[in-house]
Amino acid sequence: MRSKAIFLSALAALATWGCELLESPAQAGRWQVIGPMVGSVTPGEATVWAYAGENADLEIRWQAEGEAGAPSSKQKMIVAGDGHFAATARLVGLKPGTTYSYQVFRSGRTDENWRGAFATPPPEGTPARFKMAVSSCMNVKKFPAQPSWYLMLAERPAFHLLLGDNVYSNTSNREALWEKHLEQRRVEEFAAVIRSVPTYAVWDDHDYGVNNSDRTEQGKEESLKAFRELFANPGYGTPEAAGVFFRFTWGEVDFFLLDVRYYRSPDSAPNDDKKEMLGEAQFHWLEEGLKASRAKFKVIASGSTLRASASDGWRLYDADRRRLYRAVMGGKVSGVLFLSGDVHRCAVEVHEAAETGGYPLYEVISSGIANSSTKGFAFLEFDTTLPDPVARLRIIHGDATVRYDNTVRLSELKPRGP
Repeated sequence: MRSKAIFLSALAALATWGCELLESPAQAGRWQVIGPMVGSVTPGEATVWAYAGENADLEIRWQAEGEAGAPSSKQKMIVAGDGHFAATARLVGLKPGTTYSYQVFRSGRTDENWRGAFATPPPEGTPARFKMAVSSCMNVKKFPAQPSWYLMLAERPAFHLLLGDNVYSNTSNREALWEKHLEQRRVEEFAAVIRSVPTYAVWDDHDYGVNNSDRTEQGKEESLKAFRELFANPGYGTPEAAGVFFRFTWGEVDFFLLDVRYYRSPDSAPNDDKKEMLGEAQFHWLEEGLKASRAKFKVIASGSTLRASASDGWRLYDADRRRLYRAVMGGKVSGVLFLSGDVHRCAVEVHEAAETGGYPLYEVISSGIANSSTKGFAFLEFDTTLPDPVARLRIIHGDATVRYDNTVRLSELKPRGP
């Protein structure tokens, strides 16, 4: 029954997004604008990305739900003069916890596929209930049809995390990276998600460089330049350390998204104290962020798994994995969950106290939404309004079956002892 309900919800979502606008060019012209994609969203702002080439005249109009009779706000989208001409708009003056609809116009004309909607989060530190999605690994060459995105859309997540292998370019060439990302964003099912679900992203090896790539990757600066142009994340590294890592907050949950490639030692390096996954500056940033967080839950997201991969994950980096556990358990940081991708399967692994040195650490692995046999992805549902806040963890496969469903209480994720 649950599978049937998810399938019917997906059909309903398709019907909703299929409504026509009053002023619509021929369907053949829909890819005149690639995107739009909703990126970073805060209680008072949102960033929308789109691509229409050089000298494109793009305008975005938006209004809050329930204000159909009121005039919409509008502004020109800024087209970057960087050789690739990504366009962005920063919508300001928004209200927390409010749903907004928007549409993009090119030279005064629009299309049903150039519109979307998103909801702003509640003020930081406010108790809330919300649902978020996690995915990774999309190979458009092998899988040009990607129907699992419609299952995700039917669940109406507040936002979505992409944990790498977002394309399989296998190069650091900026032009090739752009070509692959635009190809992925022309996938009908994926386009439906990114225009109405705020999307945050980090990379893994195949969209950073070659397979199992690391800090020695030639041209990694070009990879970073392309990624910054293609995703509207809330930040990119720190002034002292470049990269794709960043932090954001949704209600009473803090999210720390990691860059596990830019500073990574080669997998083949000796597994000693000198072998690094994150680099010193990024690890310090994470440790200080966890220590300072007052959120109920803290979510750490990494393209690499803690133990599931024997060839390209944290299990090859014992010193940094132990340091990660010390940052959480030794720092008396409660409510930590770990997200990862990479391995082309979905699962929830529990790293017991004997390994972590504190409480059990739940790792949600979400990989292969469009590059695996199962086409699966994960959902996390948080409710911090309860006396004992909870996180519900679910794995859904592309056949609409729920393969894992478990609720973890905050009281289970607290360090023991003095």
